[in-house]
Amino acid sequence: MRLWLLLSRFESGGLERVQANLAPALAQAGLDVWLVAGQFLADAKGMSPHSIATLEISPKGKHTFIAGLLKHLRSQRPDIVMTTSNDVACLMLIFRAVFFPKIKVICAQHLSISAPWHNARGVQRIKNRLLIGLMRYLWPKADAIIAVSSALAEDIRTTLKLRTTIHTIHNPVVLPDFEEKMQQNILWPWPDHAVATLGFAGRLAKVKRLDLLLDAFLQVVQTHRTRLLIVGDGPERAHVTRILEQRGLRAMCHLTGHQDNPLPWIKAVDILILPSDYEGFGNVLVEALACGTQVIATDCPHGPAEILENGKYGQLVPVDDSLALAQAIERTLLKDFYVPAQTLKRRASEFNLERAASAYLRVILEASIKS
Repeated sequence: MRLWLLLSRFESGGLERVQANLAPALAQAGLDVWLVAGQFLADAKGMSPHSIATLEISPKGKHTFIAGLLKHLRSQRPDIVMTTSNDVACLMLIFRAVFFPKIKVICAQHLSISAPWHNARGVQRIKNRLLIGLMRYLWPKADAIIAVSSALAEDIRTTLKLRTTIHTIHNPVVLPDFEEKMQQNILWPWPDHAVATLGFAGRLAKVKRLDLLLDAFLQVVQTHRTRLLIVGDGPERAHVTRILEQRGLRAMCHLTGHQDNPLPWIKAVDILILPSDYEGFGNVLVEALACGTQVIATDCPHGPAEILENGKYGQLVPVDDSLALAQAIERTLLKDFYVPAQTLKRRASEFNLERAASAYLRVILEASIKS
């Protein structure tokens, strides 16, 4: 059975890492798994497993995606296509209805549907609204729908007004080689480890709200000796650098750029912070728990509260509230809120590859026999 894991593009992000983790596990179960994307960006090619076939369907850019997808569906004839983005899912369901009635389509949702719509303005808000309308019509026709958290499943059900079953499968974050990856050497940017270090790891994008983290950090450094380590890269890097310069924080902060393996960096910091406006899950929180690192996250839709069990394993603060974030950081620095490392690691172990792969395989096999 040929399975396509279909992405609009394969870049350095959590969604892509999930697909890269799942692919070999599903292949070991006997599926002919292909990672398929419009483009494979250079900084993410190292994430693609060597044992898994890849297919780039629109190397010249997104304007050729539709034609490329149609061409390769005709030549490859996959049995099942699992999508990971809303517009691609809609396109695949249209193609299935018109050209490929035997192909099964699974829509896997990794990000909030309602939050980007509500947060958008102007033309983008109109586009999001039109897409949601299309999804309401098409998604009930999918052979299966998967959400990466229970809260996200409810968001899908409510926003799209769906009555069909939505399977909740948490992301496969903790892998068999996690402990080995944590121990890899890194070049620490400061001469010592004596100062408490806050950390962020992920794509530097607006939704991640690095500006909020920097506002909170500026408040914390007034009363506590702290540093800030930012691991990752993205479109907001220049903006973040400007803020650091403007607020005189450059000496206390370090941007590592993209890291293929962020785990030793996450293990090295004292507190991992995720200040996003919205998430679908929040892989980096599980990575931090697995490292035994204290975590703080905004209580944003739709993953952090589920991972942290409503604040049991890490503090949750309101979205877009730098004062609340600064106060949570101070509580952790003073150990007024502290969770033992072994407790964090036990929680992280629940989000393992074996459990997720088994759940995905079950949904895939059910879809394959659906009439």
